[in-house]
Amino acid sequence: MKTIIIILSFFTITTATSQAAYEKGMGKAFELWGNQKNDEAANLFERIGKAEKENWLPYYYAAQIHIVKTFNTKDAEEIESRLVKAQNYLNEAKTFSKDNAEIMIMEAMLNTAYVVYDGAKYGMTHSGKVEELYQKAKTLEPENPRAILYHADWQMGAAKFWGKDPKAFCPEIEKAILYFEKESPTTPFYPDWGKDQVARIQQNCK
Repeated sequence: MKTIIIILSFFTITTATSQAAYEKGMGKAFELWGNQKNDEAANLFERIGKAEKENWLPYYYAAQIHIVKTFNTKDAEEIESRLVKAQNYLNEAKTFSKDNAEIMIMEAMLNTAYVVYDGAKYGMTHSGKVEELYQKAKTLEPENPRAILYHADWQMGAAKFWGKDPKAFCPEIEKAILYFEKESPTTPFYPDWGKDQVARIQQNCK
């Protein structure tokens, strides 16, 4: 009995130490990202992912950094490189968490980045993927505000491209706002971003 207690105590201490190291590392990675040290942050997220072994979140954030960076980059070689890295990170994330709406949303953003970068080359092949991924994410989590908001953003962009009225999707933005207000993540570092983009997307409704 004493041996069992010792083993359980050791396991508890080890788990707590590992969790503390994980939280410290993730905090540092977000700090680097906040200070515009994007590649350092992505590399740290990757290292955390390798250490954690079965946690999708570090790879998810490493992918997000590279995806977001491409929207402010003009260099074609850099864009292609970052998007390939992002896809590899998302593939890693999916091995640890299948049918994950947040990963699907991020993959939809990745495919959007390809279309924005070179619509002539990737529009036909990637637009359908974007729509499919958002639909799947919304089926899995009908009240996910990121799925609703960014799908509406995508649909508005498509509507303007085809000469249609993007205001048709404004009610979806209102819906996303309500779900952002209800959102309350219970897992540390679980995605809760996106609310700061509501005003930008709502410009299409004026």
